[in-house]
Amino acid sequence: MLEGEPEQLYRHLLRSSTSSLDDHAGVLGWTLRRAERVFSDLERMRLVGVSPDGTVRVDDPRATVGRLLDSEEAELDARRLQLLGLRRALESFEFDYRRGLQLSGPRLPLFEQVPPSQAPSVVDHLFRTSHGDVLQVAGQVEAGPGHDEGVRRQFEDVVASGRVVRTIFPLSMLEDPHWHAFAERRAAAGERQRYLPDDAIRVEFGVWGRSGVLLDEGGGPDGDFLLLRTGPVVEVFVTLFEELWRRAEPVLSRDAAARDRKLLELLALGFKDEALARQLGLSLRTVRRRIAALMEEHGVDTRFQLGLAVAGRGLLGNDRR
Repeated sequence: MLEGEPEQLYRHLLRSSTSSLDDHAGVLGWTLRRAERVFSDLERMRLVGVSPDGTVRVDDPRATVGRLLDSEEAELDARRLQLLGLRRALESFEFDYRRGLQLSGPRLPLFEQVPPSQAPSVVDHLFRTSHGDVLQVAGQVEAGPGHDEGVRRQFEDVVASGRVVRTIFPLSMLEDPHWHAFAERRAAAGERQRYLPDDAIRVEFGVWGRSGVLLDEGGGPDGDFLLLRTGPVVEVFVTLFEELWRRAEPVLSRDAAARDRKLLELLALGFKDEALARQLGLSLRTVRRRIAALMEEHGVDTRFQLGLAVAGRGLLGNDRR
């Protein structure tokens, strides 16, 4: 599009008197070859031309630039239609792919080595193609595919969609203000978190539904990962995660604890979900997700049981004035 040197030359031609390209190049301090190269770009966009006498011709930009915009917008509309058609075809492609799997068996290797440079794209693929909870055990938070910008955006989209993401972090993370804030931002987005002593985290891995496990081989920031897809192996890591999750403890910030206390107080008063959302300034989905997380943290299955558990532990009513 019109930027950089083409824009510089075009603006110069618009505000200059009629002259040859050689003269314009001299005013700009350009060589003639450089001016000809940039001028050819403007000609391709039909913004300028050369008169019979050899001088540069520039027409009213309302007509020429307007025509260029119309052309670009038409191409953009056509591209949007192509992408829309491709998106609509995605479901049928998926159906054909699964039918092929039924006929020929799995086409993907049961495990593969993943270098650090390829880990973000593998994580992105797992987010997009898997279903069910995402389970993560993170030992070293300073590095890893989770810091890739694309993976961060995908994580935010997945959590916002309501998909459950549970992560176990090391307790030492809370001692560093930077990483503590990092964890709080992820928790605010909807990630469910628990913490274990650092020496209790012997292995780092992520599980995407039942589609695969990405295992850190323990080589530090430059170490490889191992992608495992075998069903029984995935189940082993799901079981391992659930056991670690059972041992781990949730750690809430002061703000989060106060917000949960307020939510529980209103819930005890009989507030419905919609009223809770209005009172707390949260979305209805966030309120329901937080109630579900509190039920899980207290090991109960119903809201009534949650009320009993909270009352039994003296978490409400003792400090109200």
